[in-house]
Amino acid sequence: MVSGRTRVRTQWLALAAALVVLAGVLVAWAVGRAAERVPVVVVAGTVEAGTVIERSDLAIASVAVDGGVTGLVPDTSLERLVGKVAAMDLAPGTLVQVGMWRDAPELAAGEQRIGAVLTVGRYPGGLARGDTAQAAPLDPGDPTPPVPVRVLDVRALAGDDAVFTLAVPEAQAVTLAQLAAGGQLVLIGRAADGGTS
Repeated sequence: MVSGRTRVRTQWLALAAALVVLAGVLVAWAVGRAAERVPVVVVAGTVEAGTVIERSDLAIASVAVDGGVTGLVPDTSLERLVGKVAAMDLAPGTLVQVGMWRDAPELAAGEQRIGAVLTVGRYPGGLARGDTAQAAPLDPGDPTPPVPVRVLDVRALAGDDAVFTLAVPEAQAVTLAQLAAGGQLVLIGRAADGGTS
């Protein structure tokens, strides 16, 4: 004959066993959820701020993502990032998130793109992407008149030198490119934010 004491112990053991099974199911469910991986875009190589993002700069990685995480770029959007401009320095392995890039500025009708490496003192301090300025020859005796230009991109070099990508009128593109190649180009004038050089 089973005593009341044994019956109570059996009930407690059965309850404890049920709780252990339930806990195991919950842990297995949580681990399964955490293991759900999502393919996202990551940075494959160093990309400096202001640099155009190329396909070789990007890769795909699978990461476990909590449902509350937003802003990551899915692998299906990788090709849309090619040709964008990095808004900040991007290190290898960084998960690409919204806000890390911006659209590359377009050339207007009748404009050409030229590049120029300018030393400090030959461009206004604080001149940035989207600003406007006047491109002129360094030599005051040069008859080339100042030409309005738009800054498409600027990247700092060692010291205070900088590489500028400029949108210039087609008619003056060759002249300004020659001045830039010879180290004879300066940027002067008013920036788009209203500051003066």
